[in-house]
Amino acid sequence: MRANALQAQIDELNTALAGANAEADRLKERVEALSAEVVRAERQAAGAEARAGRAEAATAGERSRADVLRDRVDGLQQDLLASQAVASELMAGRALMMDMHARELAVAQHDTLAAQQAAAELRQADDNARKARGLLTRLKAAWRGE
Repeated sequence: MRANALQAQIDELNTALAGANAEADRLKERVEALSAEVVRAERQAAGAEARAGRAEAATAGERSRADVLRDRVDGLQQDLLASQAVASELMAGRALMMDMHARELAVAQHDTLAAQQAAAELRQADDNARKARGLLTRLKAAWRGE
């Protein structure tokens, strides 16, 4: 009996061992599956890191280009301000020249008007003198070529 009891215990232990081996095989398969998932996750993480690196490099490049453009815009704005200052100076000079020309024109117009008036007065005086000399005097003067 004792041998039967021991045999029953051995059979129970063999059954438990077979169950434990089956559980170990299932756990081993699960570990292998989890290892494969870890490898896939590591590959995905490496790909994501590579994409992130490329994105950071692209962002740095864009920042650099933006800085260059910002510097160009600043330079162009300074050039524009300098050009505006020069244009203002030129316009002020032009206004001054126009003012001077306007004054000179006004003086010339005044002088012309005075000369016209003097010429009219001389013609009138000449006409009056001619009339005063009389017809005979005029004929003598005409004869002499005066």
